[in-house]
Amino acid sequence: MTLKPLMLISTLGLVCLLSACAAPVPKADPSEAWIGLGQGSSDDLLAERVDGKRVDDGRYFEVAPGKHDLKVLLVQGANGNSEQPECTGQVDYDQFKAGKRYHLVESGSGVEVGAELVNDHGVTVAQSRKFSCI
Repeated sequence: MTLKPLMLISTLGLVCLLSACAAPVPKADPSEAWIGLGQGSSDDLLAERVDGKRVDDGRYFEVAPGKHDLKVLLVQGANGNSEQPECTGQVDYDQFKAGKRYHLVESGSGVEVGAELVNDHGVTVAQSRKFSCI
């Protein structure tokens, strides 16, 4: 087998992967709280589960008002390296309000990493415990 078909297959795979990330984020439902995930570093913070149930889109959480447990995955140094550490953590908050926007941002670094939940006024309203990294 020549190198050209192998390069084509890997290129098509990369295009498919990147096109999923480029899909527009749906409009927020005003009857629910919207939780965006921190961007702006070399690490990727991804939504995994709400109250134990897997989410459909790892770019955000959307929850009914009230108490929820948000499980997140942090891929440190997200650069395609298979050796990059993955960390999981959970943020619990009992005062989500309909129509409000929140943001989960990474806090700390290395093995002392966690996340903070920030409201739409920039105030930290909840923090995770230290993430578990492998």
